[in-house]
Amino acid sequence: MMKRYLGIICLLYSGIFGYAIFFDKLKFYLAPQMQIYIKLSLIPMFIIGLVMLFNNRVHYRFKISDLILLLPLVLLISAGDGRLTSSFASNRTTNLNTEKRTKSEEKVETKKEEIIESYDFSNVDIDVIDASYVDLSNYITFSSKAEKFESQTIRVRGFALKKASYLSKGYFAIGKYAISCCAADAGFTGFIAKYDNSKITKDKWYEVEGILEKGKDADGYNIMYINVINIKEISSTEEEQYVYPCYAYDGGYCEAIQKYNLEY
Repeated sequence: MMKRYLGIICLLYSGIFGYAIFFDKLKFYLAPQMQIYIKLSLIPMFIIGLVMLFNNRVHYRFKISDLILLLPLVLLISAGDGRLTSSFASNRTTNLNTEKRTKSEEKVETKKEEIIESYDFSNVDIDVIDASYVDLSNYITFSSKAEKFESQTIRVRGFALKKASYLSKGYFAIGKYAISCCAADAGFTGFIAKYDNSKITKDKWYEVEGILEKGKDADGYNIMYINVINIKEISSTEEEQYVYPCYAYDGGYCEAIQKYNLEY
């Protein structure tokens, strides 16, 4: 039995990889451009497992240290479907405050009169979809050239984050987890929104519609935020939890953001 240990391990890994591929679970662990390596390894690993298990000519001396090969399997099984809880964002470095801009000499926030006129959101200027999520969230929130989007309508979906060092009173963040390579580098990315926080529930998923305006975060840095006009709770099961840089969606063409003509 011990000499067939590696064969069993290989078959177990190939079985887990096959399950993740067939049921589209790889997206919870890897960015799209990284998934091809797991798919390519499935058949060779399965064949190696069969050879190790049934070929008596293969010699293998089991060592206690080989039990370490079981650890990834245990971690994969204990991880469930791999989906991170939205509360994980509060304990993880977020992309919302990684690009700090020049601090104003005076930290006095200009008070604006609330916009009370009605807006038509049937055809918003900026409809944030998954393929444009990472690039638009970073650009609109921080880029000095994003001021051209001021007063434009925007629609975005994600989960709510209420407690963060950069959030002033009366603001919350709405976003998703951004992944560059795998779930280990997942970090919150999204938009700062202004709304009555007593009506926002932590970890709930929302669709937000509003107007982009200029403001400052809790540290006095210039930002663009969403002045929320409409908000509704949505089902988390109907939304992708992870988003990726635009090049991961269409072979690097980034068609989803080309229409916004982002200037860096």
